[in-house]
Amino acid sequence: MKTVNKIATLAALATLAACATPTPPAPPPPPPPAAFAASDATFVQKASEINLVEIALGKTAATNAKSADVKSYASTLVTDHTTAQSRLSDIATSHGVTLPTEPDADDQKAITTMAALKGGRFDHAYISKMIEGHKAALGVMTDESSATTDSDLKSYADDTATSVQKHLSAAEALQKPGHHGHMHGHHH
Repeated sequence: MKTVNKIATLAALATLAACATPTPPAPPPPPPPAAFAASDATFVQKASEINLVEIALGKTAATNAKSADVKSYASTLVTDHTTAQSRLSDIATSHGVTLPTEPDADDQKAITTMAALKGGRFDHAYISKMIEGHKAALGVMTDESSATTDSDLKSYADDTATSVQKHLSAAEALQKPGHHGHMHGHHH
């Protein structure tokens, strides 16, 4: 969408320039998108995979989870990671990279395994996976934030790290012994 606005603006400027006398030289065409640094390209793929897995598992939880809190948590994750994926996709596109739309084969196997579980067994496995996955994701985000020179990716990594930390804390709260379907003070 941003590209369309830029093109419209450039077209308007070109039209104005054509009316002016004397005619200035035409503006150079916009440069092709800059390629990501290798570490940024790796990060974008990892971050995308994290989002795709969280979305897929969250959707599975909607049908397989027993606990209303787990379902609510999963729904939040689907929303947050869908938003994150959309933002990441915009950044990637601006660098000429198209992100995958499906989890890779290894993650797809894990999702299929998880989808075979139902009720309390699913809840337990899902929350354990969310804690493990979000701890790993937090590392991916903080590493990128400190390593990248791309301001868009730094901003994405910082914002996503904040979100991932919230998801991790919420998953840990759901896993605590004595948690019986009540998340105190956590209502939507």
